[in-house]
Amino acid sequence: MHGLAGLMMAVLWRSPYGPVSALLVLLPMCVSWWVFAQYHRERAAHQATIRALVQAVDIKDGYTRGHSERVGHASVLIARELGLDDARVEVLRFAGILHDVGKLGVPTRLLRKDGPLTPEERRIIELHPEYGHEMVRGISFLGEARAAILHHHERLDGTGYPYGLAGDRIPECARIVAVADAFDAMTSTRCYRRARPVEAAVAELERCAGAHFDPRVVGALVRALDRSGWHPAVTADEPAHGTAAAGHGPHTGARR
Repeated sequence: MHGLAGLMMAVLWRSPYGPVSALLVLLPMCVSWWVFAQYHRERAAHQATIRALVQAVDIKDGYTRGHSERVGHASVLIARELGLDDARVEVLRFAGILHDVGKLGVPTRLLRKDGPLTPEERRIIELHPEYGHEMVRGISFLGEARAAILHHHERLDGTGYPYGLAGDRIPECARIVAVADAFDAMTSTRCYRRARPVEAAVAELERCAGAHFDPRVVGALVRALDRSGWHPAVTADEPAHGTAAAGHGPHTGARR
């Protein structure tokens, strides 16, 4: 762009209108530079906001340290495989990273409980999508990521939470984050259980496709993994203590 503007200035400088007309080219250049700088400052502010929220979740729930970033990465892999445009891919990255931000509203003792949860404790933890949605309601740049935060625990057959949505009533972004979330939960070693191999996690996702997960989204993740692979990470180093708590269905067996 600068090269073309410089060429235009050179042509105008030698035109009958002289240097004054050439200098007029500087005005749109300055405006475009200012807009570009504003965009980068705004983007840096967005990133800082997200980093702060994720760090707060990681501090509160040490069991799942690093989980948010990996879900964001898996969501991006799926979104690109589905052919979504760059703007929506970025929104899916935000959605994956912030999907558990509502855990900030859940008592820490429940998130870190070693044994099984009582039905009442489980109901409290299952409020975290609604808490998260309320926390990010006023952050305009998140766009449809807010819907993914609210609905990422819905299931295709309507047995999920918080609203029991089924099928296409579940927003596409939430269906993508749900698969990314379950996949990382299964392939990450945590203090209360060992990671499953990637192949076993994929098999479980495929088994639950059509009931819990969108088959199209599961297929997109499988194709993306075939190309780029996956490197599961240890998110907690302590030895296991008893039974895994708050499992969210047969596909994870984990507190995610």
